[in-house]
Amino acid sequence: MGIKRLTLKDNHSWKSKPGHSICVLDRGLVRFEYPSSWVVEPGDGAVHLHDREPSVESCDLGVSIFPVPAAYTRGMNLDEMLLSAIRDERTPYEQSPVHHSTIFDMDLVWLEQSYTDIEYNRDARFRVALVRGAAICLISMNYWSNRAPNLERVWDEVLRSLAFGEQIADPTAGPVVH
Repeated sequence: MGIKRLTLKDNHSWKSKPGHSICVLDRGLVRFEYPSSWVVEPGDGAVHLHDREPSVESCDLGVSIFPVPAAYTRGMNLDEMLLSAIRDERTPYEQSPVHHSTIFDMDLVWLEQSYTDIEYNRDARFRVALVRGAAICLISMNYWSNRAPNLERVWDEVLRSLAFGEQIADPTAGPVVH
């Protein structure tokens, strides 16, 4: 996924919480707010956001979009899809129940795993969400457990501000406000 930074028009309609920026993917197919100080990097099939320069100490928030029409995924069990997506990733010693929410035309499921990172022998957390709407979106966040209180607020804000399926004709002007 490539990143293109645009200069906004003086009369743009983008609005975010103070101290936050808006990440807009695929012309508005997915968008959400994140702390303005975070570093944004393209990845292979994803966009990664870090709370500091990417390193073993940084939090990695990854977002991937799978352009599967909703008509094909309506009958699929999101819990099963989420659990299948993370099945062999790590060995958690604790896993939360799957959280569910429906916002407008968007179904969202997410969970948290606590695990010990084998390479660094450190306690870590992993949160992952699967969102079904105009496409399928996978959002994940990996971080050290001792940093959880501050980073969990970022996760909450990403999910709170998540918007799906609103194509933006001119990203430098923002969404059309009626």
